Amino acid sequence: MKGTFVLVAGLALVAAGCSNVKQVPDESAVRNIIDAQNQELIECWNGGEYECVAAAFSEEGWQMMPNAQAQAGTEAIRRFWQQAFGWGQWEFSMEPSLLEQSGPVAIERGKYTIRFVADAAAPPGRPSSQDRGNYVTHWRLDSDGRWRIAAQALVSEVPARVIPAPPAVVPQTPQAPQ
Repeated sequence: MKGTFVLVAGLALVAAGCSNVKQVPDESAVRNIIDAQNQELIECWNGGEYECVAAAFSEEGWQMMPNAQAQAGTEAIRRFWQQAFGWGQWEFSMEPSLLEQSGPVAIERGKYTIRFVADAAAPPGRPSSQDRGNYVTHWRLDSDGRWRIAAQALVSEVPARVIPAPPAVVPQTPQAPQ
């Protein structure tokens, strides 16, 4: 009996020592950390700091902005914002409404607003605009102990701009001589 107890206790210690589970703070601490990182991200966006925006994402992170192609990876996100910040002034705000955490993963949901004031460098067809909608952010605790964005999707509530179609060309049929 004593041998069985020693064996079971030894196996329990070995299993605990081999655990690969990341130690994460409690939910209220995670909420505070993510709130602070959201504030930093907003300051980066509003200040035109593309390196700072990209640093908020994990190496393989995705960002899906309204009316734009998805950007995959920090390098693509950095290039996208470097270009976009050259078009004019951006102003972002976010209002988180929910954060659910499970171990090293957290999902955040909320509302956002974006205001963009185009300048002369903006491409044709990229006028000043305002947008609002809902967002979902998938946060992940990276191996260095920092929460980073694994995926972020902003879904607009603003109807898309309608671009008038060119007038239809009706082929003319030759008329028979009279």
